[in-house]
Amino acid sequence: MADEKSPADEDVMKDTADASEIQNEELDDDATQDDEQEEIDTRDDSAELDDGDSASLETQVEELKEALIRSQADLQNVRRRAERDVENAHKYAVEKFVKDLLAVLDSMDRALELAETTDGFDASMLEGTQMTHKLLLDTAAKHGVEPINPVGEVFDPQEHQAMSMVESADHEPNTVMAVMQKGYKLEGRVIRAAMVMVTKGASN
Repeated sequence: MADEKSPADEDVMKDTADASEIQNEELDDDATQDDEQEEIDTRDDSAELDDGDSASLETQVEELKEALIRSQADLQNVRRRAERDVENAHKYAVEKFVKDLLAVLDSMDRALELAETTDGFDASMLEGTQMTHKLLLDTAAKHGVEPINPVGEVFDPQEHQAMSMVESADHEPNTVMAVMQKGYKLEGRVIRAAMVMVTKGASN
Protein backbone atom coordinates (compact mmCIF):
# COMPACT_ATOMS: atom_id res chain seq x y z
CA MET A 1 0.00 0.00 0.00
CA ALA A 2 1.60 3.24 -1.07
CA ASP A 3 2.44 5.89 1.50
CA GLU A 4 0.02 8.68 1.40
CA LYS A 5 1.22 12.14 2.46
CA SER A 6 -1.14 14.17 4.43
CA PRO A 7 -1.76 17.82 3.59
CA ALA A 8 0.12 18.76 6.76
CA ASP A 9 3.24 16.93 5.60
CA GLU A 10 3.10 18.65 2.25
CA ASP A 11 2.86 22.03 3.92
CA VAL A 12 5.90 21.28 6.09
CA MET A 13 7.93 20.24 3.05
CA LYS A 14 6.89 23.33 1.14
CA ASP A 15 7.85 25.57 4.02
CA THR A 16 11.21 23.83 4.27
CA ALA A 17 11.87 24.30 0.55
CA ASP A 18 10.89 27.95 0.73
CA ALA A 19 13.19 28.46 3.71
CA SER A 20 16.07 26.82 1.83
CA GLU A 21 15.52 29.04 -1.17
CA ILE A 22 15.45 32.12 1.04
CA GLN A 23 18.63 31.05 2.81
CA ASN A 24 20.33 30.38 -0.54
CA GLU A 25 19.29 33.81 -1.80
CA GLU A 26 20.67 35.42 1.36
CA LEU A 27 23.94 33.54 0.94
CA ASP A 28 24.12 34.63 -2.70
CA ASP A 29 23.48 38.26 -1.66
CA ASP A 30 26.20 38.06 1.01
CA ALA A 31 28.64 36.57 -1.48
CA THR A 32 27.81 39.30 -4.00
CA GLN A 33 28.31 41.99 -1.36
CA ASP A 34 31.62 40.43 -0.35
CA ASP A 35 32.75 40.39 -3.98
CA GLU A 36 31.73 44.02 -4.42
CA GLN A 37 33.56 45.01 -1.21
CA GLU A 38 36.69 43.16 -2.34
CA GLU A 39 36.48 44.91 -5.71
CA ILE A 40 36.15 48.32 -3.97
CA ASP A 41 39.08 47.49 -1.67
CA THR A 42 41.15 46.46 -4.68
CA ARG A 43 40.34 49.72 -6.46
CA ASP A 44 41.26 51.70 -3.32
CA ASP A 45 44.58 49.85 -3.07
CA SER A 46 45.28 50.49 -6.74
CA ALA A 47 44.44 54.17 -6.30
CA GLU A 48 46.78 54.42 -3.33
CA LEU A 49 49.55 52.69 -5.30
CA ASP A 50 48.96 55.01 -8.25
CA ASP A 51 49.17 58.05 -5.96
CA GLY A 52 52.36 56.73 -4.39
CA ASP A 53 53.95 56.03 -7.77
CA SER A 54 52.98 59.49 -9.04
CA ALA A 55 54.49 61.19 -6.00
CA SER A 56 57.67 59.14 -6.39
CA LEU A 57 57.93 60.02 -10.09
CA GLU A 58 57.40 63.72 -9.38
CA THR A 59 60.16 63.62 -6.77
CA GLN A 60 62.52 61.93 -9.22
CA VAL A 61 61.67 64.49 -11.90
CA GLU A 62 62.38 67.38 -9.50
CA GLU A 63 65.70 65.80 -8.47
CA LEU A 64 66.68 65.35 -12.10
CA LYS A 65 65.76 68.96 -12.86
CA GLU A 66 67.91 70.20 -9.96
CA ALA A 67 70.80 67.99 -11.05
CA LEU A 68 70.50 69.34 -14.60
CA ILE A 69 70.48 72.94 -13.39
CA ARG A 70 73.57 72.30 -11.24
CA SER A 71 75.35 70.65 -14.16
CA GLN A 72 74.54 73.58 -16.44
CA ALA A 73 75.80 76.05 -13.80
CA ASP A 74 79.02 74.08 -13.35
CA LEU A 75 79.52 73.95 -17.11
CA GLN A 76 78.95 77.69 -17.38
CA ASN A 77 81.49 78.35 -14.61
CA VAL A 78 84.06 76.13 -16.31
CA ARG A 79 83.48 77.93 -19.61
CA ARG A 80 83.89 81.34 -17.94
CA ARG A 81 87.08 80.27 -16.19
CA ALA A 82 88.47 78.96 -19.47
CA GLU A 83 87.61 82.20 -21.26
CA ARG A 84 89.20 84.22 -18.43
CA ASP A 85 92.34 82.07 -18.55
CA VAL A 86 92.60 82.51 -22.30
CA GLU A 87 92.09 86.26 -21.96
CA ASN A 88 94.76 86.50 -19.26
CA ALA A 89 97.12 84.41 -21.34
CA HIS A 90 96.74 86.90 -24.19
CA LYS A 91 96.99 89.95 -21.92
CA TYR A 92 100.01 88.82 -19.93
CA ALA A 93 101.84 86.80 -22.58
CA VAL A 94 104.51 89.52 -22.80
CA GLU A 95 104.98 89.82 -19.02
CA LYS A 96 108.36 88.05 -18.98
CA PHE A 97 109.56 90.17 -21.90
CA VAL A 98 108.39 93.38 -20.19
CA LYS A 99 110.17 92.47 -16.97
CA ASP A 100 113.37 91.98 -18.96
CA LEU A 101 112.73 95.32 -20.67
CA LEU A 102 112.49 97.20 -17.35
CA ALA A 103 116.28 97.26 -17.03
CA VAL A 104 116.47 99.08 -20.38
CA LEU A 105 113.83 101.58 -19.26
CA ASP A 106 115.72 102.18 -16.01
CA SER A 107 118.93 102.82 -17.96
CA MET A 108 117.13 105.26 -20.23
CA ASP A 109 115.73 107.09 -17.23
CA ARG A 110 119.19 107.46 -15.69
CA ALA A 111 120.73 108.53 -18.98
CA LEU A 112 118.06 111.17 -19.50
CA GLU A 113 118.39 112.43 -15.94
CA LEU A 114 122.17 112.69 -16.34
CA ALA A 115 121.84 114.48 -19.67
CA GLU A 116 119.37 117.01 -18.26
CA THR A 117 121.49 117.80 -15.19
CA THR A 118 124.92 117.92 -16.82
CA ASP A 119 126.14 121.38 -17.76
CA GLY A 120 127.29 121.74 -21.33
CA PHE A 121 125.66 118.51 -22.47
CA ASP A 122 125.19 118.53 -26.20
CA ALA A 123 121.69 119.83 -26.97
CA SER A 124 121.19 117.60 -29.99
CA MET A 125 122.29 114.58 -27.97
CA LEU A 126 119.82 115.53 -25.22
CA GLU A 127 117.00 115.88 -27.74
CA GLY A 128 117.84 112.51 -29.31
CA THR A 129 117.87 110.86 -25.87
CA GLN A 130 114.51 112.38 -25.00
CA MET A 131 113.00 111.22 -28.29
CA THR A 132 114.36 107.70 -27.83
CA HIS A 133 113.02 107.57 -24.28
CA LYS A 134 109.58 108.74 -25.40
CA LEU A 135 109.52 106.24 -28.28
CA LEU A 136 110.37 103.43 -25.92
CA LEU A 137 107.62 104.40 -23.46
CA ASP A 138 105.06 104.81 -26.25
CA THR A 139 105.90 101.40 -27.66
CA ALA A 140 105.59 99.80 -24.23
CA ALA A 141 102.27 101.60 -23.68
CA LYS A 142 100.86 100.02 -26.87
CA HIS A 143 101.32 96.66 -25.17
CA GLY A 144 99.64 97.70 -21.92
CA VAL A 145 102.75 98.83 -20.01
CA GLU A 146 102.49 102.00 -17.93
CA PRO A 147 104.96 103.53 -15.45
CA ILE A 148 104.25 104.16 -11.78
CA ASN A 149 105.82 107.49 -10.82
CA PRO A 150 103.87 108.61 -7.72
CA VAL A 151 105.74 111.74 -6.61
CA GLY A 152 103.44 113.83 -4.41
CA GLU A 153 100.79 111.09 -4.16
CA VAL A 154 99.58 109.28 -1.05
CA PHE A 155 101.57 106.14 -0.32
CA ASP A 156 99.82 103.02 -1.66
CA PRO A 157 101.29 99.72 -0.42
CA GLN A 158 99.69 97.93 -3.37
CA GLU A 159 101.82 99.88 -5.87
CA HIS A 160 104.63 101.42 -3.81
CA GLN A 161 107.50 100.00 -1.79
CA ALA A 162 108.73 102.32 0.96
CA MET A 163 112.52 102.37 1.09
CA SER A 164 112.79 105.04 3.78
CA MET A 165 110.71 107.35 5.98
CA VAL A 166 111.69 111.03 6.33
CA GLU A 167 110.25 113.93 8.27
CA SER A 168 108.96 116.77 6.16
CA ALA A 169 107.20 119.97 7.13
CA ASP A 170 106.28 120.64 3.50
CA HIS A 171 104.33 117.40 2.93
CA GLU A 172 101.47 115.62 4.61
CA PRO A 173 102.45 112.44 6.45
CA ASN A 174 102.38 109.27 4.35
CA THR A 175 103.12 111.15 1.13
CA VAL A 176 105.57 109.97 -1.52
CA MET A 177 108.28 112.63 -1.47
CA ALA A 178 110.67 111.03 -3.97
CA VAL A 179 110.83 108.05 -6.33
CA MET A 180 114.07 106.11 -6.21
CA GLN A 181 112.98 103.68 -8.96
CA LYS A 182 109.84 103.80 -11.08
CA GLY A 183 107.37 100.98 -10.90
CA TYR A 184 105.45 99.49 -13.82
CA LYS A 185 102.05 97.92 -14.49
CA LEU A 186 101.02 95.56 -17.26
CA GLU A 187 97.33 95.73 -18.18
CA GLY A 188 96.61 97.19 -14.76
CA ARG A 189 98.57 94.53 -12.86
CA VAL A 190 101.62 95.66 -10.92
CA ILE A 191 104.68 93.83 -12.22
CA ARG A 192 107.12 95.95 -10.21
CA ALA A 193 106.31 98.29 -7.34
CA ALA A 194 107.82 101.76 -7.29
CA MET A 195 110.60 102.24 -4.75
CA VAL A 196 109.77 105.43 -2.91
CA MET A 197 110.69 107.73 -0.03
CA VAL A 198 107.70 108.43 2.24
CA THR A 199 107.15 111.32 4.62
CA LYS A 200 106.19 111.04 8.26
CA GLY A 201 104.96 113.48 10.84
CA ALA A 202 107.57 115.60 12.58
CA SER A 203 108.51 114.34 16.03
CA ASN A 204 107.85 116.70 18.97
